[in-house]
Amino acid sequence: MYLRARTKEQFDERKKEILKAMDFLYLSKKLNDIYLKDISEMTRISRTAIYFYYKSKEEILLDSLYNHFIQLDDGLETIVGKQLTKEEIIAAIAELFEKNVIILKIMSSNLEDIERSTSLDNLIILKTEIKRFQILFKVLVKKCSSENDENIVVASFITMMYGYYPISYPIDVQKEAMKKTGTEINLSLKDIISKSLKLLLK
Repeated sequence: MYLRARTKEQFDERKKEILKAMDFLYLSKKLNDIYLKDISEMTRISRTAIYFYYKSKEEILLDSLYNHFIQLDDGLETIVGKQLTKEEIIAAIAELFEKNVIILKIMSSNLEDIERSTSLDNLIILKTEIKRFQILFKVLVKKCSSENDENIVVASFITMMYGYYPISYPIDVQKEAMKKTGTEINLSLKDIISKSLKLLLK
């Protein structure tokens, strides 16, 4: 039975339900293979009612990305507030990305699509949160070593973020091709992020 939101709390709860369903589906499928019908079946919200909350699945994914960046940034803020060694900072950052892996999948697979299909206002909201990520990340770079050029490290790491997901979670055909050519990378996402951060923060 589908339920209608009558209060702001119910409205927010329905949005969380939609986002949770999208996250689950997106981590196991391509965006092109996800339909609002699938989200409706996983929630208590009819397919037509989903349009009351979001105009498209791309807009749902944009909101998911925004919410995961908030979680990531809150985690970075916690790390900034602690007295940690360089190795502990790197390990904590890698762990945060593992918890919010959806950020990396979106960035590597669908960021341009969702940015093209959203409003400027929504994009500004997302980019403001990404700016917070950059500021916090720069603080952590400085904590690791004052000799690093934090702007270069941040730009380099953001560039790397676009490639972490496909390397860490290759699709079956990619796995087969890498196996046949001896190009497998047998490292977890956490290991790849940790090792790349160690290289950047020398």
